[in-house]
Amino acid sequence: MVKKEDFGSGGGPVLIRREALELMLGAAREVYPDEFMAMLRGEGNLITEVLIIPASTFGDGFSSAPDWMVPLNAGVVGSVHSHPSRDNRFSDMDLVYFGKMGGIHLILGYPYQSILDVAAYASDGRKLQVAMK
Repeated sequence: MVKKEDFGSGGGPVLIRREALELMLGAAREVYPDEFMAMLRGEGNLITEVLIIPASTFGDGFSSAPDWMVPLNAGVVGSVHSHPSRDNRFSDMDLVYFGKMGGIHLILGYPYQSILDVAAYASDGRKLQVAMK
């Protein structure tokens, strides 16, 4: 079992299962122009599931998910959130959050259509390669 802080540290690209990618891109399109946010589950370097947390808030320029609503032993390895622009680089506030929630973080840039709109980062802000599986 890979520890959440080790996820994505094994070298090679971060892989996203097609179904997980389609769910996160579709959710981002659905709440646009607000920001979407969810947690990620995975194994090795593969993101397998998107976990949408109950009571999450999707807003204008922000999104949040209450920690107390994340199920125990949920297998969370990181997070995903959208930006309402084509810019999928992290902000200073994003980087602070990255350090608190797992080892891999995805930022989706508008128009949320394909893997080309996804950027992957390690919790320390290092950019990682990303591909669909």
